[in-house]
Amino acid sequence: MKKYCFLIFAWVCLGVGTGEAQYTILHSFNNTLGRNPYGSLTLSGNMLFGMTEMGGNGDGCIFSIDTDGNGYKILLDFNGANGALPLGGLTLSESQLYGMTNVGGINGYGVIFSIDTAGGNYKDLHDFNDTNGAEPDGDLILLGGRLYGMTGLGGPNDSGCIFAIDTNGKNYKDLFDFNGSNGRTPYGSLLLSGNKFYGMTSESQHGYGTIFSIDTNGNSFKNLHDFNDTNGAWPFGSLILSGKMLYGMTENGFSPISIWGTIFSMDTDGTRFTDLHNFNYTNGLDPYGDLILSRGTLYGMTSGGSMTFGNVFSIDTDGSRFHDLIDFNGAPGGSEPYGSLIIAGSNLYGMTYRGGINNDGSIFKIHSDSNLSVNNLKSISASINLYPNPNNGQFTLQSSVVGNQLSVVEVYNVLGEKVLTEIRLLADNSIINLSGQPSGVYFYRVLQKDGELIGEGKFVIAP
Repeated sequence: MKKYCFLIFAWVCLGVGTGEAQYTILHSFNNTLGRNPYGSLTLSGNMLFGMTEMGGNGDGCIFSIDTDGNGYKILLDFNGANGALPLGGLTLSESQLYGMTNVGGINGYGVIFSIDTAGGNYKDLHDFNDTNGAEPDGDLILLGGRLYGMTGLGGPNDSGCIFAIDTNGKNYKDLFDFNGSNGRTPYGSLLLSGNKFYGMTSESQHGYGTIFSIDTNGNSFKNLHDFNDTNGAWPFGSLILSGKMLYGMTENGFSPISIWGTIFSMDTDGTRFTDLHNFNYTNGLDPYGDLILSRGTLYGMTSGGSMTFGNVFSIDTDGSRFHDLIDFNGAPGGSEPYGSLIIAGSNLYGMTYRGGINNDGSIFKIHSDSNLSVNNLKSISASINLYPNPNNGQFTLQSSVVGNQLSVVEVYNVLGEKVLTEIRLLADNSIINLSGQPSGVYFYRVLQKDGELIGEGKFVIAP
């Protein structure tokens, strides 16, 4: 029997259009109160904060909403003078939110701002002027009272820059200027690890983008990798880190065959670059956002796919077991996600740029306490029998092949959180009691003591 690494969501076939998904629309944007969110959500307690690129006064807005979808509130309408068209997310520090707009402000090249979580005390901390940067994209990184970020254009070479600024708006410093040969037009955010930042540019000397590292003081810039279209092209998101391994996505790629984006990994020193997955249109296309990592599984979104409206996917960090978890269906479900997901407890939250009731975008939740149809449940292994299914949290596991050998029983909820580990003899009927767990879909696996997989499957705790 093969060694087995448990994958959350692995056996759930989710499709917004089919009614099988554990998926809820929390809010549909309507232009007046914002439309077309491009970045990602920020979580604080039971509140989500975010921005829309357009809507409101026409130049976008900052909003808050409860994690249950209630209490939607506009915290600020951008009006051009105070910024316009934000394309990133918000950075939270205590009761302050920090962010950027892509254009607007005094000079029209974008601003850095702060605002409290109640929507008061908005401050224009910095106006870009093209010379010191222009058209910032992505999120800010907070480190020791300083904010760090990137602009997509501007600087002496009009190729973008990396900058730092105090949280009170003082001491702005252009730390590094891209010049084309070392990269051009970064669209994502910086990733901090120790005293280094890691990031990507969407263009380069060869035209396809780079991965780089740089010290937090702006020194020791290093080009770690040049994309060449064979291994991906045009990264528009950010990197994430697990151990010494970086993970990210590119929006496209061409040779030797036409592909619609890639997922890759690479050591932080630039070695062992690996193309983990190529999107092929059917399983997704054109990923513009970031990956997130939970318990050894990567999650992300693409803006297209088999239903042409985008999807949510998971994949193991070694590139195995790619799963298309959700296919968006346009209106009313959502369409074209451009940001990244966030995890809060047993839920995933995200936004779509279009779709929803008004086709102005949506906020959604993928949650673990909704039931799938019993008709969709299929046994993975015939060697393990679980009954009844569905059940009330108490069920019996039995194996016909283990004999009197002690076995390890593990149960996970739909987001991979382990809710049970027990050592059992399964030759006889073994009753498992999970009556304290909420209703929903759960996954089990049974292992020998040496870690070999005996069987696996899924079951439903009925409400």
